[in-house]
Amino acid sequence: MIQYYRDLENQVKSIRELPLAQGQIQKIYSTAYYVSLALRARGKTWHLYLGRGGGHEGIWIHGSPPPKELRRKDTFLEYLRRHISSCSFVEVSVDRYDRILRLDYMKFGERNSFLLFWKARKLYFLHAYLERPEGSLKLLLSWRGRAFEPQPAPGDLFDYFDEIGRHQDRKHDLVSEVVPGMEELLHAELASSSLKTLATAPNFLQRKRANIHADLLRAQQWEELQGVLDRGEPLEEVYELKVADQKIRFDGELNPYERRNLLFQKIKKLKRGEAILRDRLGSVEAELSGIGTAPVTVSQIPIVRPVWGEETAKARPAILSKPTSGEEYRVIVFDDLQVGVGLSAYGNDQLRSKWAAKDDHWLHLDGQKSAHVIIKTKNGAPLLPEGLHLGASVVAHFSHFLDDWIPIIHTQVKNLKGVSGAAGMVTYKKEKHLRCPRVPLDGVLKE
Repeated sequence: MIQYYRDLENQVKSIRELPLAQGQIQKIYSTAYYVSLALRARGKTWHLYLGRGGGHEGIWIHGSPPPKELRRKDTFLEYLRRHISSCSFVEVSVDRYDRILRLDYMKFGERNSFLLFWKARKLYFLHAYLERPEGSLKLLLSWRGRAFEPQPAPGDLFDYFDEIGRHQDRKHDLVSEVVPGMEELLHAELASSSLKTLATAPNFLQRKRANIHADLLRAQQWEELQGVLDRGEPLEEVYELKVADQKIRFDGELNPYERRNLLFQKIKKLKRGEAILRDRLGSVEAELSGIGTAPVTVSQIPIVRPVWGEETAKARPAILSKPTSGEEYRVIVFDDLQVGVGLSAYGNDQLRSKWAAKDDHWLHLDGQKSAHVIIKTKNGAPLLPEGLHLGASVVAHFSHFLDDWIPIIHTQVKNLKGVSGAAGMVTYKKEKHLRCPRVPLDGVLKE
């Protein structure tokens, strides 16, 4: 479905009449043809759909996310999730001259903008954004491929599209008789998707079973906590009670009854968790035995990709996978730590795939581009604050970050996943956002 200018204008007018302002942008999905932004506003979730180009051009509002069978991933989706998820939606508007849509949202207390231009069946985009609080505005023009800091500050963002053929004298006399709803368009995509059925991966199920079993063993530690209650062990002088993997901190001036009640609530929570985990474990066991196994279906339609710098070149995958002349990362040995740092995008990938172990610690500057750093502790010992501060200082040194307090993202290597087709880019989970003091590295690093 192609929306003409007047179609786009009418769609935007209808969307602006809905109570979407200050709604939270939650999950972002994508199909081969559309991107979907879930907006939570005033007790209701709306789904804003944007065409990816290639004959699927325009904007729609719908009540449901795309069906699971159609959901796809690519670098465009990962980019949107990284920059726009969990931000506050402000408004949507359309250029007065051409089919250019502007989405405004709030991040770090400032207005950021994402603009999409459908031209000749291709999608171009512009992103005006802050990478970190109190940072400088950056611009990414997809047809140029790289972000930069505009000097001076940009005026009308729509004017940037003049260089790729924005029309300022176009007559807007075309309009569709009927603009199909998103439900109809998703049904059409589903009908032409050539769904492929995949068996549930037994390796995945085995890992899932092992993880649930480990969680179940921890939940069953309520019995040891119950023993503390049954034996009437004194808790008056205890600040933190440790039993197996369970910890209970008695903050403040709590009387003996309040302390025992905290312990009782912890036991109650673990019992409830044990029951849930037993149900989950039974479901996985049934799948592994072939009972109730649901096949997974995925769409086979090629993803329509926007014009985005080098991604327009067919040779891009070969460039990304080219052999390197050697290791593009560096390992620095301290007393009880080894700290590896990537020296390039390829080096970041090498560091993660060749040198790191799954339980090592990964660090990255929070909210901006930086070198990747991985810390190995001696014999797998816990990472102490001193080691974390040292690793953060290495990140800052190799990323030319000059502040005395360093904002970092920290997680373990096993929580990372590389992004296909994007050297040095990862997605992560179970991360911690921390601020670490810079420690001196003089005499340790010899450039």
